[in-house]
Amino acid sequence: MENRVQLWSCGGGRQSAGIAALMVEGRLRTPDHACMVALEWEVRTTWKYVNTYIRPALKKLGIPFTMIPRKKYATKDFFGGAEGVTPLLPMYTNRAGGDGGKLSEWCSGEWKRDVCMRWSDEQPGWKDRGVDNWIGISWDERDRRRAPRRQWFVPIYPLLDWFPKCMGVTACLEAVERVGWPEPPRSRCRNCPNQSDDEWAELTPEEWAMACEAEDEIRAVDPHAFFHSSMVPLREVVLKPTGDRSLYSGGCSAGMCF
Repeated sequence: MENRVQLWSCGGGRQSAGIAALMVEGRLRTPDHACMVALEWEVRTTWKYVNTYIRPALKKLGIPFTMIPRKKYATKDFFGGAEGVTPLLPMYTNRAGGDGGKLSEWCSGEWKRDVCMRWSDEQPGWKDRGVDNWIGISWDERDRRRAPRRQWFVPIYPLLDWFPKCMGVTACLEAVERVGWPEPPRSRCRNCPNQSDDEWAELTPEEWAMACEAEDEIRAVDPHAFFHSSMVPLREVVLKPTGDRSLYSGGCSAGMCF
């Protein structure tokens, strides 16, 4: 439908920087509006990059940008489930015994997708028109594509569907370089269990302390849950960085952190 609202959900990371750069180059159409959910747990580098490069570029292109506060629209913090005691983060768990396992990733949907949808529902006329919600998943992570949950709020994947050759992370970084921006960091929360040891090591002492406090809060409810793959409390973890700066270190399969 031609009248549908075109809303880009910026994740603040490499694919998002690539999308913004493609808009600057004129290779990608511009949306009606851009937004980003402020979780308050992002690593310091995420918002620094967004505010220094992405937001000024969008302003120059005449694209409105809204920072949506998670606290106002999310219905859950760290826990969900029928009894409200299931961690939403994809934490490592030794509850099953043996080598342990990993919990499902509910955080992205609860704190980003649903928050964006509730905010969109408040915008006058948007629900009647319908919203195409642009998600910056690249070809390398195409398994993160999700089917729509509502007919009025439908995920759209520009990097997967709107180019002759589907765009990967490398192509996004090449677009960023062409417009003269530095390479963006991988967007993530300081609490994210999907971080590699190299990424954990990048946290400032303050960020590390806040991550430890968050894990303490969760482990007070579920003592079998851990942020780190070693399945010991984060305060006791001895990091072993490898120097791996692979494009695919860490990572998430939930579909909204990019």
